[in-house]
Amino acid sequence: MHGNLRYVKLAQIWLAAGLAAILLPSPALAEAVAPTAAPGYLAVASDGSPRVAFLSARDVAVARRTAAGWSFKGSGGLPRGDALIAGLVVDRKGRATVLVEAHDGSWIALGVPGRKARVIARPRKGASFGPAGLALDAANRPAVAYALRLKSGKTFLRLVTTDARGRLHTAGVTKAGFPASGLPPGAVPVLVRGRLHVVETYTSAAIDWEPQKKGGWVGQYLFASRIGSPTGRVGAVANGQTLWAAWTQLSADAISVLLTLSASTQETNVILEHGIFVSLLLDAGRPELGAYDWAEIGDWTAYAGVIADDSGPVSELDGRLDGYAPAPGGRRQLLLSTGSGLEWFEAPAMPSVKVSLSADSAGHVTGHVDGAQGGLVHVYRESPSGRALVATVPLEADGSFAVQDSAPTSPTLYRAVYDDFATGIPYASLLRTPVGP
Repeated sequence: MHGNLRYVKLAQIWLAAGLAAILLPSPALAEAVAPTAAPGYLAVASDGSPRVAFLSARDVAVARRTAAGWSFKGSGGLPRGDALIAGLVVDRKGRATVLVEAHDGSWIALGVPGRKARVIARPRKGASFGPAGLALDAANRPAVAYALRLKSGKTFLRLVTTDARGRLHTAGVTKAGFPASGLPPGAVPVLVRGRLHVVETYTSAAIDWEPQKKGGWVGQYLFASRIGSPTGRVGAVANGQTLWAAWTQLSADAISVLLTLSASTQETNVILEHGIFVSLLLDAGRPELGAYDWAEIGDWTAYAGVIADDSGPVSELDGRLDGYAPAPGGRRQLLLSTGSGLEWFEAPAMPSVKVSLSADSAGHVTGHVDGAQGGLVHVYRESPSGRALVATVPLEADGSFAVQDSAPTSPTLYRAVYDDFATGIPYASLLRTPVGP
């Protein structure tokens, strides 16, 4: 169990989308997918091939990695207005389905590459949808969960399933406006012993909704707190009767990532004291999370990807982590948003290299890389004026490194980056507090 059990509140962070031209990948293990600042979403097919979805104006682009390089297909016709990708799944035949929703909760749509996007829900006047979720059901067909919130605070949870002919069927999970919520609830379907459950998060609580054989749904509370509220994307995975769920939690003074275990009892831990939840997976019954953290100088933000398990952070990465997913053979795939755009990586197992860093106002930078044998470390200055390389130095035999920079003349964040030779993964450490005047 993680030592810090404070339950805290979280705010959704919506990132602006935009797209430039498409780049084909290099033959290196770290591959450029697209030079876009738009957030990406990662999913892995059963054969291990990745799919990366991102938005370009009113279109959804889905990139697929093949032996010949990255290929792209679009799904156009999204409604006007700002949107974000809320989910991506790949069925056993390699067909991708993308879940897209409006920032303001005014519509939810499904996109299939090569076809026009299909709006599946619009709220009644004065209402809005919360963050929706996408999964594959026992028949390997897409299923969507979402919640509608009225101005009164009453909510209505819905599950949309797909039949063999591709027709959609909407079922009501909750009735009579329960539970009341100050924020539009988040929802995600999850396959538990061959049946779809729905995990719903709302003001100060989370519930696992289970279907009953004779109809209707029964809810099991997963989490409740008086001092915080879940918000944003919800993740859920099951192993037998054990259900894991994760989300971002908002409080007056913190934005953190929580992980809940539901079995014979329920237990919730703070896994990342500052950050935004991205994804959740299981390996041999043990959870792993993808998330991202950040540091600020004024209105400028620098991002740091984070890989964690149920004990807390394990590795930090250079850039915003947009995707972390399991692949066949125990491998892991990662999607990073960097200054170059979306970049894809694959590792033979859970990334575990850890970089530590400290710096002072005199420009003295020291650090250590755990889990690496030799190699180079790049030390950068990060500031609103851009990234500047300070020095590239070899690791000492004990894994340590040191750099003497000139004293910063304005607030500066240092970042150390260790590029793993075998995978290309940029393990890193970003200062969270600027140094300098």
